[in-house]
Amino acid sequence: MDLACFAHPEIDVWERRLRFDRPLWADTLHALSRGAAYLPHLRDVFSEGGMPSSLALLPAIESGFGPRAQSASGSRGLWQFKASTARRFGLVVTRKRDDRLEPDLATRAAARYLAVLHAHYDDWPLAIAAYNAGEGRVDRARRRNPGASFWQLTDDRRLPRASLDYVARFLALVRVVDGATDC
Repeated sequence: MDLACFAHPEIDVWERRLRFDRPLWADTLHALSRGAAYLPHLRDVFSEGGMPSSLALLPAIESGFGPRAQSASGSRGLWQFKASTARRFGLVVTRKRDDRLEPDLATRAAARYLAVLHAHYDDWPLAIAAYNAGEGRVDRARRRNPGASFWQLTDDRRLPRASLDYVARFLALVRVVDGATDC
């Protein structure tokens, strides 16, 4: 499914914010400008893996397309991988070498991770939420209602507001940048 085709009022709110909140739009444009050199290759990696090429926009939210970005929790690179997750998906993270800082290697690892998440949840919003908040968090949220959608889990407050904002903001960004094709 085209990621720009998801519909939910929270996505609409974030789309309006992206379009009309000047500081947020300026930050978004700055991130997209920084990512312009990476985006064609990132889109190809996802397309080659049979996934929506729009997933290549995720670093705009994750790191502002900063290949050397580092969070307070130690996540690094375009895709903001924790060391343990990076290693799980084949990246080397040592004192001397950190593949999280290599855009191509990290993108291929992110594509593998997102493919695993999508196969597990069979739902892009849940997979994207798990990428951000962790699989354990999403799995715990689904225990009482295994078939619940991402939107049901956020409506029931089983996932935090931060997850709702992350997913809705990303899907709104996809709408703004890629537009909806055949929904």
